[in-house]
Amino acid sequence: MIDLSRRRVLILFAASAAVATLSACATAPMVMTTANAQPVSSVYPAQARDALNQMRRENNLPELVHNPVLQRVADEQAEIMARNGNIAHTAESGQAFITRLRRQNFWGGAGENLAGGPPNLASAIEGWMRSPAHHRVMVNPDYVQFGIAVRRGRSTPNNTYGTYWALIMGVMSPEMRAQLAASA
Repeated sequence: MIDLSRRRVLILFAASAAVATLSACATAPMVMTTANAQPVSSVYPAQARDALNQMRRENNLPELVHNPVLQRVADEQAEIMARNGNIAHTAESGQAFITRLRRQNFWGGAGENLAGGPPNLASAIEGWMRSPAHHRVMVNPDYVQFGIAVRRGRSTPNNTYGTYWALIMGVMSPEMRAQLAASA
């Protein structure tokens, strides 16, 4: 027979409730609600640069330039999410974001915003700006370059449009610093 004191029962109950709460928090998807629109299958870097820089100017932040290395990281992530039908910061092989950056030879600091569902660039940016964690990436003044990708995949209950977005923003690379120094 197990002798459980009232205190032990309360501690076990509290621990069980905490674990259930934390696991629900970790697995609950953030659902972006958007107006009905025709979903896109591609986004042009110049179009994204203009939209992102409009937001950056409104927030008195440095403008972004497109970076082909960050573009490759974004393309890879959007493709994996579309193929798997889920949104996750770890790649298919379980590689963390930093590993994917280093594999593409990007050695600076960076942030990653992902989304599933927004049908177009404007609604993806709007959703990221409304989310506190994503907003911090969007308005980080140290980020001056970006890569962005969208892929079409299967629709899910939380992603009715079947669009998967990846936005990678990064700090100035050593190459950019050298170019600025040379032009000054």
